[in-house]
Amino acid sequence: MKRIILSVITFILSFIVVHSQDIQNNSVEIKNYRRCATTEYMKKQKAINSSLEKQIQQIEEFTQQWIKNNPTESKDKTIITIPVVVHVVYYNSAQNIPDGRINEQITILNNDYGKLNTHSMGVFDPNLKVDTELRFCLAKRTPTGVYTTGIVRKQTTVNGFTDNDKVKHTSQGGSDQWNPNKYMNIWVCNFSEDGLCGYAQFPSSPLDNNYGVVINYKYFGLSGYQNAPYNLGGTTSHEIGHCFNLYHIWGDDYGSCTGSDMCNDTPNQAEATYGNNSGLLTDACSGAPKGIMYMNFMDYSNDITYSNFTPNQKSRIQALFTTGGPLVSLKSSNGCTPGIGAGIDETKDIGDFNIYPNPTTGSINVSLALVNTGDVTITVSNLLGEIISKVEKQKISSINIPIDISTQSSGIYYVKIQTASETLTKKISLVK
Repeated sequence: MKRIILSVITFILSFIVVHSQDIQNNSVEIKNYRRCATTEYMKKQKAINSSLEKQIQQIEEFTQQWIKNNPTESKDKTIITIPVVVHVVYYNSAQNIPDGRINEQITILNNDYGKLNTHSMGVFDPNLKVDTELRFCLAKRTPTGVYTTGIVRKQTTVNGFTDNDKVKHTSQGGSDQWNPNKYMNIWVCNFSEDGLCGYAQFPSSPLDNNYGVVINYKYFGLSGYQNAPYNLGGTTSHEIGHCFNLYHIWGDDYGSCTGSDMCNDTPNQAEATYGNNSGLLTDACSGAPKGIMYMNFMDYSNDITYSNFTPNQKSRIQALFTTGGPLVSLKSSNGCTPGIGAGIDETKDIGDFNIYPNPTTGSINVSLALVNTGDVTITVSNLLGEIISKVEKQKISSINIPIDISTQSSGIYYVKIQTASETLTKKISLVK
């Protein structure tokens, strides 16, 4: 009997040791990531620019006054669509992420800022998850009015950047910012600190040539880099929150419970939250019945946990786009309106829209799957925008049809798919 008891005790102790090691290893794994470098970055910026602290304080005073004057949410929703330019600064092919990853991230931003993600609010009131009334599009025109895909690709001799902003300047191996009063700039690159996910700059007045966000290419979009916990695009949603004057939910006070994110509807919180949590979670600053709001985008939780922006956070964002706010010009930007040459744009790697063979010697097959049943128009046009073939189908969910262009001359052509809400275009080559 003693031997049996001793064996049981030994087994239990060994299980506890192994289980403890698993917890410790998981903790080490999370700690190897630096979710966001914005707080440290802004300290450096303030040391470099002596007027920055005053500018930020003036914006905060403006924000608080606007919120005081507008205590209730307007019943009339006004969607603000923000043109985005993504600078892909790459050293090797792995860092040169495809268009599909970029389109994924834009969709994620629209879901997160539009209250469309399906992640749980846990024990919190669902009304604390709101639509910020912001939407994002890849820019469709350059500052000079020419059509663009909204994606700038720049090969560099720098294999790893830091938070010193060199990635934002062509002369230092990066890519120059587009006018921040007209575009939201996102730089995607490799960091020399592998676990760093990203950083951002808070708005200043006027906006300077560093305004925007920088994201590690490994944590941008969905496909490609599959390792959890930061594989669902939440890093960019978090960092752009800083660009919209949102602070970390725990107030960056190192556990003193005296810091603030300037929002009354987010609970007091001691430190950043890591991991994939659920249910009630409390800390030294916030107890039952609600605990801490670990699912808020301005915390450090895993992407799968991120769920909400609160009404107060929305108010802080909205204030920036009003008369006198630092982002009011961004509100009226025409960057989402197609520029010159838009008739021959190309969109790659989108959904189940496929064309084969490409190149072709005369005939192509167009394959398309729709999310919802609807009407579709397929056109093939030449470089002059002249339509050489047109097919219309009603009430379909998928299609796979051949199109003969063998009577045309060798060259480049564009196949355009149009539905009630979307237009997709791909380039093909006819080789005889």
